Amino acid sequence: MDAVGRDCAAVDKELVFIGEVRSEIRNRKDMPPLGGPAVVEIYPQFAEGLLRMEKHSHIWVMAWLMARPERDVLQVVPRGVEANQPDAMHGVFAVRSPARPNPIGLTACRLVRREGLRLEVDYLDFLDATPVIDVKPYFVSRDLIFAAHSRQVGRPRSREALRESLLLQALRFVPERHPDVALAVRILEHHRVQVTDWREPEQWALVLPGGRPLLVDAMIGMTRAGLSSGLRLGGGVSINGTAYALRECTFSFEETLGASDIDLFAVFAVFAASGMHRDDI
Repeated sequence: MDAVGRDCAAVDKELVFIGEVRSEIRNRKDMPPLGGPAVVEIYPQFAEGLLRMEKHSHIWVMAWLMARPERDVLQVVPRGVEANQPDAMHGVFAVRSPARPNPIGLTACRLVRREGLRLEVDYLDFLDATPVIDVKPYFVSRDLIFAAHSRQVGRPRSREALRESLLLQALRFVPERHPDVALAVRILEHHRVQVTDWREPEQWALVLPGGRPLLVDAMIGMTRAGLSSGLRLGGGVSINGTAYALRECTFSFEETLGASDIDLFAVFAVFAASGMHRDDI
């Protein structure tokens, strides 16, 4: 290594914290799967770096996950995976485990508001007082990969946890708290729990009502389906052969999220292998 290389290596070893997280969550066991509302508090000496931060609706937050003893662990069983399953073990680079050689956390979140040195965000899965390494803007032109896909790792803790995950995905695609957005979440939640036994299908075959664009957009955001990849516009709702007859109701966004399935839709499933029809799922 030449002198320039040695100098660069020496500089690269310096890690400067630019701020820290302010959150009501102080213990890892209390952290929801998707995190919770938080504030990134930037240290005063880095205040100039926040100039024109308000241009961006979303940001990346990079944090140092405190003193963790698992820096030599390279394989883990992810949350939600049964340890006795043959494919339970995953490399730490294939999952979001905090156990890794360099305990760096990276989360994209919505910038709710900036007040001086404080950046209020919607969801952050870092504990209170976690040191922040960097903040970067989320650029749609560079960071959005709508065609990306990942095979499912683990299972949601509960139906409520699945609903929260789906809702986050829907609102990141169509940021309007409209009853049809909530209804799309509830339909897909039902399908994942009652029809596919919590698994996400490898492919989607969706028929959605063209006259309800917010429901359609929310479904696209959660499934990544499109008109060239599994989505067809029609008069009703069908997901991979399961038909949903929507009830006439006037629920609000929050009421739709909390309503029972039977108050929102009736379900008619067709299983092609057996030709059996069911309306009791």
